[in-house]
Amino acid sequence: MTKEIYRWKRSPKKERGVLCGAERSQEWLLPWWWDRYSEHNSYPVTFFDFGMSDEMKAWCTERGEVVSMGIDSSWITPRKNIDETLAKTWERDYGWRVWNCRQTWFKKPFAFLESPYEEGIWIDIDCEVLGSLKALFDHFDSNREMALVRDYDCDHLSQLSPNIRYNGGVVVFQHGISILEDWAKSAMTQNHLFGGDDPLLSHLIHTHQLPIQELPEIYNWRMARGLNLCAVILHWVGNGGKEYIRKHGGLKPSLDRFFQSSRLSHSNFGSKLNSEEC
Repeated sequence: MTKEIYRWKRSPKKERGVLCGAERSQEWLLPWWWDRYSEHNSYPVTFFDFGMSDEMKAWCTERGEVVSMGIDSSWITPRKNIDETLAKTWERDYGWRVWNCRQTWFKKPFAFLESPYEEGIWIDIDCEVLGSLKALFDHFDSNREMALVRDYDCDHLSQLSPNIRYNGGVVVFQHGISILEDWAKSAMTQNHLFGGDDPLLSHLIHTHQLPIQELPEIYNWRMARGLNLCAVILHWVGNGGKEYIRKHGGLKPSLDRFFQSSRLSHSNFGSKLNSEEC
């Protein structure tokens, strides 16, 4: 591999924007993701094509920029070449689909290197955006290069502990930072040691002792933590999360019904009170 593949591919053309990506088996999430995102935000979006259908690529082109990630995946280590103990651990943690998912997960760092924004936010397409992202941009500390939410089960650890894990479903980042080049290179050379891109990035953050900015959980809230009505971004991780989106449309439909019912109840109560006063 030439060194150029690990380098930033283009200069930033816009100040702020959002990135996401999909392949064919997950592209059904994109219209749902877009509906939630665009209700509260108008930042430009770059869609990364990890193997989408022609129809979905055309759909994305109507809404933003589409970048093809035609990178060969032969360097992603197959199960037969993975240490058996590691393989079983990944299957336990991620499910049996991990081997297909790895084909996309380890291409994700290369999408960051194609960002056209001075400041970008990567958002996975199983994330339900329920509010404005302006505060994420406005409060991003440019001296920290990158901002993420740490996994909730390691809240008790100091920031540079080797056991801290960060979730890459939502990542705020500066264009040109070297950690993303290292992430892409390591995705190619060390993917046999890591189940996915998130644990690899967490490992690099610790290795480099990178003082990243830790985001409040409301910007990457996992429902395993329970319901949080203050959450700006809900992350429906895993097969169970995707199935909930497919069946129920995420949380927003339930919230809409709840608030509509609350308004009606309040209105009825007010009408009764007024009639009694008359």
